[in-house]
Order: sequence, then C-alpha cells, then structure tokens
Amino acid sequence: MAVKVEKVATSDLQVGMFVSQLDRPWIETPFPLQGFPIRSQDDIEKLRVWCKFVLIDVRRSVINAALPPHAVSDRPVVRPAAPTAVRGNLGKFTPTRYRTSQPLKREVATAAPYHREISRAMLHLLGQARESKALSFPVARKAASVVVQSVMRNPDAMVWLARLKDKDSYGYSHSVRASILASVFGRHIGLPEDVLLNLATGTLLMDIGMARMPRELLGRAEASLSGEQQAELRQHVRYGLDMLESCDNINEQILGVVQYHHERHDGSGYPHGLSGSQIPLLARIAGIVDTYDAITSPRPYAESVTSTEAVSNLYDQRDKAFQSALVEQFIQAIGVYPTGTLVELSNNEVGVVIAQNPTRRLRPQVMVVLDQDKRQLSMPRVVNLLEVERDSHDKPLTIAGCLKAGAYNVDLARVQVNAA
Repeated sequence: MAVKVEKVATSDLQVGMFVSQLDRPWIETPFPLQGFPIRSQDDIEKLRVWCKFVLIDVRRSVINAALPPHAVSDRPVVRPAAPTAVRGNLGKFTPTRYRTSQPLKREVATAAPYHREISRAMLHLLGQARESKALSFPVARKAASVVVQSVMRNPDAMVWLARLKDKDSYGYSHSVRASILASVFGRHIGLPEDVLLNLATGTLLMDIGMARMPRELLGRAEASLSGEQQAELRQHVRYGLDMLESCDNINEQILGVVQYHHERHDGSGYPHGLSGSQIPLLARIAGIVDTYDAITSPRPYAESVTSTEAVSNLYDQRDKAFQSALVEQFIQAIGVYPTGTLVELSNNEVGVVIAQNPTRRLRPQVMVVLDQDKRQLSMPRVVNLLEVERDSHDKPLTIAGCLKAGAYNVDLARVQVNAA
C-alpha cells in the first residue's frame, strides 16, 4: 500500500497524527527518530520549538478532522520519552526517566577506581575461561552493577573512562567498553534498572567464549579466515553459552545477549540467521555497541576510525545489519562526538569533548587544549558550543571535524575533566 503524506505546519498539528519526517536533520533535535505518533499536546509543543512543518503519514494517523493548512509557532521544549519502536520483546514497561545526579568531574573521580576494578574482574573471568574453570558469575554481576550505577548517576563519566583505550588489551577492554556503551544506550531509552543490569552483564560476557579459541584465529579479520576457520571462530558463541548456562542466578536476558549479539536485522548474522524482532532487544543493542566499539578501537588487523566515521558506518547499515530505530537511538544516546572525542574547532583550535548537551548532540561541551597553531595551552578552557560562542571572525564556533585518538600528541589520560 502506498504511503500518503501531507506537509503540515507545526501550529496545526493534532493529537493522533503520525509524524513521518521532520523539516530538519533529526540528529539536531531531541526527537528519538523520524516516525512517531503525537500522543499529547506536550508532543505538539516540543515539535513547534524545533520545526516549522513536518510530514504526516495519513494512513497511520488516527484523527477524525481533516488535515489543516500550514503555519508556525514556538513553545518550550521537554525531552520526549523513548519510542515504543525500540522496546522490542521485553513486554510492556514504562520507560524510566533517569536524572543526572552527579557532576561529571565528581563522577569521574568516583568511577575511575571502579573502572580499574572492572578491568581486573574481566581479566579474572577470562583466566577462568581459558583454564576451563567454572566462571565466577557474581564477579561479573558485581562489575556490571558498578557500571550501571555510575551510568545512572552520570552517563558521560564512564564513557570518558572508556575512551582511555589500552592498545595492548583489546579483548577484555572491548568487553568493558561495550558494557559501558550498552548501559548508556539502555539508560537513554529508559530501560528499567534490572534490565539495564542484565544488558550490562550480558555485554560484559558476550565474547567470553573467545578465551577458548585457538590463538592463531585471534587478532585476524574474519574475512581473512578460511570457511572452516570462520566456522570455528563462530563457535565462541556456543562455548560462551556452555560456560554460562551452568552458572547460578543466570537469566534468559543475559544468555540472550551472549547467544544472539552476532545476529543481524536482515538475517545475515550467526549462529541462527535470525532477523528483525526474532532477535531479542538486548542482543540487538549489544550488536550495535559491539560493532561501534570494535571499529573505533585499534585492532591488530585494522586501524581505528573516528567516531563520526563510525556513526556514518552504522547509519549506512540501518535496516540492513541493524534496526533503523535503534541505530538512531544509539546515535542520540552517545552523540556524534562522544565524551572523550578529540575534535578540531572551526577556529583551528583542538579540544576534547567532555560532556554532552542532550538536546543538541552536535554542540557538546569541549575543553580546548591546543591553540590555533596546535600548541598546548597552559590553561585549557571549557567552551559550551550550545551557547554559540563566537570566533575571532565573529562566526559561531562549531566543531569542524573529528580527530583520531592521539592526534597532535594529545594524551587523553592527562586531560583533567573540569566540566560541571
């Protein structure tokens, strides 16, 4: 059936209309995705702030009145709740609205020692797996709980710590970072705390079966392996499940992440070739964060890409490898320039993203560390791009581009977080 759309001014919107497209790039707005029903007057007021008009899908709208002509208005904005499109097969739940309760600087100080403990816990678990010992599941559960508690207080802090990548320990660091990113993602879409904990635990353990793989298969791109070697490498999913199924207090949500995080939306994944909603929601989330962290991290067989390149990569895979709504939500959750990203500003200065502005992800807070000639500043300064600071030519200061970690010899570990 053909889609019938009408262009409608935001001043003429009605409850029951289905918004299929905005009049501006979706990522510059607080809206979760292009495609949502208007459920209340509050939804209309949010749209009026960001858009002059929208496209309405007539067939998916449930109103009696005829669609009205166009006009424009402005009202205050409040961040909308996560859409039902991403709630998947968890059943009905009311999205939790998390509040940032701890300033970034304080939460980084609080979380840093815990982050080191999580890494040590993961090394301990990998050691048990390699030696075919029973896994200490409570160790994994405690580590995941620490991640979730920090992310609930302030999602930027753990993301900052996750950006301090250890090039010599991709295996376990990848699992830790994936767990952090998944928790931030889950927080963003309002998953209840118990589900967040299952998601964090599952992503922490999703590749535990790799510890049983022959060393000659590790550190190589899967495409470079023979068909037989690829089949053997993919057995890490089965090995991981075998280890975890014997653990006390394990649950189906955690096992589902481990079993299905390599499945893909279009059915091209493994081990079962599942597609769409056949893949549990938490596994779909894990697949996205697994891919994002892998391609933004240096690996033995591939250079890392910048966060903007990674976002572009994911965006190109919408409704192919990954569900479109979830990709868009993930980008909204972490931003195009995640906390800890090195960026070059439009005035040629270099800085590090230290905090997100949830309503405008393209305008984060940046700590400027290098001047226009790429010399280190004796006193770094924080700029909030949401406040549209001006450069020397009286033009709005913006991010001109994303840099790879270590560019211009900027050591992220030496940058002090001073954001509020």
